[in-house]
Amino acid sequence: MENWSQILYTLISENPIETAILLFTIFLLSIVWLRLNKIVKIDLLKDKRDATEKAILFADRFTDTVVPHLKNYKVKVRDLAYDDPSFVSDVKGIHNFKYDYPLTKDQVAIREELDVHGALYHLKTISTGIQHGRVDKDVCCKLFGQEFCEAVEVYYDMILHIRKEDSKAYDQVISLYQDWRKKITKLKTTTTRKRLEFIPEMITEAN
Repeated sequence: MENWSQILYTLISENPIETAILLFTIFLLSIVWLRLNKIVKIDLLKDKRDATEKAILFADRFTDTVVPHLKNYKVKVRDLAYDDPSFVSDVKGIHNFKYDYPLTKDQVAIREELDVHGALYHLKTISTGIQHGRVDKDVCCKLFGQEFCEAVEVYYDMILHIRKEDSKAYDQVISLYQDWRKKITKLKTTTTRKRLEFIPEMITEAN
């Protein structure tokens, strides 16, 4: 600190005008830096707020379009791949999107009569918007991630059926499902482990 004081004293003594200009320039640059830093923080907060608002809009759209169809569909369609544990696990979800789950013409007709294509369209547009839009994916996952994954699993056999003709169909849906299903599985696993660890403690205390 003393060295800096000596240097500053020497500069002022030998070059008072130049030193004053230099100090004033440093002062102005500091003000500019602080102002820019504040603007960046405001922009980041605004972007975060906008991304959260968009997540809420996607959640509302999912609730209004997919959820009602999903509830009705599960009741009226009895032969879903969703109910077959060799295709869809309770813990890990869908094993593979390359499996073949053959559907008869009658089975496809029943699903189409219930407008499964309309529900899948909403899933696709919502997934694409989340994957490519400036939206908070984590907020989306918290708001409707579990319901989204359930919908994909319920519509799974029709997704496979459609992908026979177009191998890239619903890629965005599958990608988002695989991402979110891992998070949901992890949450369930963590919760289960905590409960299992808590049981021996309760038994010990009881004894």
